[in-house]
Amino acid sequence: MDPRRPCCKLARKWSDRLSSFLVVMTWMLLLWPGQVQAGEIRDMQPLAPLVGKVIQSVVGIRVSTEATAAARSMDSGPELPNGPPRTTNDVYGAGVIIKAESGLIVTTNHLVSGAKTLAVRLSDGRQLDARFVVADERYDLAMLRISASGLTAARVGRSIDAEPGDFVLAVGGSSGSAPSVSFGIVSALHRSRPGIPCQDLIQTDALLDRGSSGGALFNLRGEVIGIVAAGVDETESERAFGLAIPSDAIDRLYIRMN
Repeated sequence: MDPRRPCCKLARKWSDRLSSFLVVMTWMLLLWPGQVQAGEIRDMQPLAPLVGKVIQSVVGIRVSTEATAAARSMDSGPELPNGPPRTTNDVYGAGVIIKAESGLIVTTNHLVSGAKTLAVRLSDGRQLDARFVVADERYDLAMLRISASGLTAARVGRSIDAEPGDFVLAVGGSSGSAPSVSFGIVSALHRSRPGIPCQDLIQTDALLDRGSSGGALFNLRGEVIGIVAAGVDETESERAFGLAIPSDAIDRLYIRMN
C-alpha cells in the first residue's frame, strides 16, 4: 500500500472543489452586472434636455450678396443701357444669441462680410431682418442685432478652461434648414488653418454640417466655449471636423462697440 495515496486523494479532492468554485465565480461575474456597472448605466443622463435648452439660442443666418453677371459675348445682343445685370447669391450659416434684451448675435465675420442683406431664422421659426454692428477681423468674429422679444441668450463660458478630452456639443445650421447638433470632444487647442484669421482655434472631432459656420460649440454645462469657423471646409465635403474661435475673443467685440 502506498502511504502517499491518502494525501493524493485529499489533494485531488481540494483541487476539484477549487475548480468548481472558480467555475461558479466566473459565471457569476459574467452574469451579474455588479453595482459599479449597473450604477453607471442608471446614472447616465440623456443629452436631449441640454440640447433642447442650448438650441434655443442658436439661429440660422441667410446672407445675400450681389455680384455682377458674367460679361456678355459679342453675339449675345446689345448691351443693357445700365450695364450688366446683377445677380443675388445666398449663403447660409449660423449664429448664437448672447444678449437677449439687446438682440445681439455673434457669428463669424467671413460669413457676413460684404452682405447686402442679412436675415435670421430663430429656433421658433420666426424670420427677422438683421443688421451688422461690429466685427473683429483678426479673430474672424462679427456681431449682428435683431429686434425681437422672447429671445433666449446663451451663457458664454471661458474657453481658456477647455482641455483636450472635454465633451462638447456643436450646434449650427444645415444649409438653411433646422439646426443640426453633433457630439464630440475637444481634440486639440491652439490650432490654425489657412483661410481662418484666428490662429488660436479649438479643434473638435464633432462633425459639422454645411452651413454651421458661426454656430456655437457648447460644453456640457451649456456654456459657449467657441464659435464654429467651418467655412474653409464647407466646399470640400458635406460634413467636416470642426474648428472653433475661442469664446474669450467675444469680449473684443464689446470693446469695439464702445
